Amino acid sequence: MDAIKLAEQRLLPDFLIRFGIRRLLKQRLADEFADDVEQQNQRYRNFLATLRNSPIAIETDAANAQHYEVPAAFYQYALGKHLKYSSCYWDTQTRNLDEAEALMLTLTSERAELQDGQHILELGCGWGSLTL
Repeated sequence: MDAIKLAEQRLLPDFLIRFGIRRLLKQRLADEFADDVEQQNQRYRNFLATLRNSPIAIETDAANAQHYEVPAAFYQYALGKHLKYSSCYWDTQTRNLDEAEALMLTLTSERAELQDGQHILELGCGWGSLTL
């Protein structure tokens, strides 16, 4: 049985899961930021070419299944108080996740030129953090 299945079945302690995640992230960073600038540039160009030739959404059924199998309480631990999970905005003054969520919601509202009294319909937007 692989480590992911063991973790999903809660058979691995948190410290081992964190160790594994850190090891994978360290390897990914080493791969992405190789000392060879030409190699890094080529990898970036290959990645962009892949994105340009890919559909906008990939594996949507699997993503939905994973999303909905996670209890809502997980998102209360992993997200900020606005429960915004699509993106945040971090500027030089942003100190925490709650502020990053609020800043992105403000930026979204400004870009959409939203005004008091307008009606907003949010579909597929988590818990409606913009509307709230």
